[in-house]
Amino acid sequence: MVSTDLSRRILTTRDGKLEPLIPRFPLKSSSGAWQGVTLEKHMAEADYVRQGFVIHSNLLHVFAGRPVMQEWRIDGRNQHVQNTAGSLMIAPKGLQTSVRAVRSQPDVQWILEIDLSSSQQTLNGRECELTPQLNVRDPQAVRLVQLLVAEVENGCPTGSLFGETIANSLILYLGHHYSSTVPAQEHIRGGFPGTRLKRALEYIEANLARDIHLNQLAETTGLSPFHFAKLFKQSTGSSPHQYVLQRRLERAKEMLRQPAMSLSEISLETGFADQSHFTNVFRRFTGATPSKFRSSLG
Repeated sequence: MVSTDLSRRILTTRDGKLEPLIPRFPLKSSSGAWQGVTLEKHMAEADYVRQGFVIHSNLLHVFAGRPVMQEWRIDGRNQHVQNTAGSLMIAPKGLQTSVRAVRSQPDVQWILEIDLSSSQQTLNGRECELTPQLNVRDPQAVRLVQLLVAEVENGCPTGSLFGETIANSLILYLGHHYSSTVPAQEHIRGGFPGTRLKRALEYIEANLARDIHLNQLAETTGLSPFHFAKLFKQSTGSSPHQYVLQRRLERAKEMLRQPAMSLSEISLETGFADQSHFTNVFRRFTGATPSKFRSSLG
């Protein structure tokens, strides 16, 4: 059954109409968690056939399970490939194609959609046109996708900033290795000018209770997300995600000194997904649960 809700699905175009790439709803999805990228987990059919469609945005398939025999028709030519665990396929936006994919039995499939139209600032203003890659082995790209997969498997508990930072690195990597036009290099030296760093840190402090996006942080300094992330780490010694997490934990410690505040209230005020997520992260970084930390204060 084809989903009628297309607002948060990986889409293709066929006969001028938008429709989901995979008709069934995904088993899991990052939809709404990150800006510019969507990752879906599907149970792929043993024999999948799709005729005469157009890729609506840039897609990456990472193969991790059983071998897949694929037959693609691109530019009037048939191309046969066998994708095995660890291989990667890139289907760029605008690709007109037909495909048949055959497995020995249904298997898990991860598909990542990248909207480069919202990432041109990341790529230093250069137009980035990915080229079709039906079967490549690129451990670096696969590792970055696997980090996103692990985040989705866990329900995206760390908020937007972690996933968007990884996706930002992946977009830049793909732009430099699989684009017909290589983005210009940004020359990154030293750290932030003081005023720019001050604006970014003030934004973080004012928004610790909210889900902070990488693009929002970069906008406070007038820099691209990639440039911002590099300079932020040079200036603070931490990635944006690590710094925000540290500040949330410090604020949580301050609030734990206030007996009237419940753990659920503190988790909300410090930007954690829920009390369970707050407890797990707090224990991982401090060695004690919030309750034990509070009781140790005397």
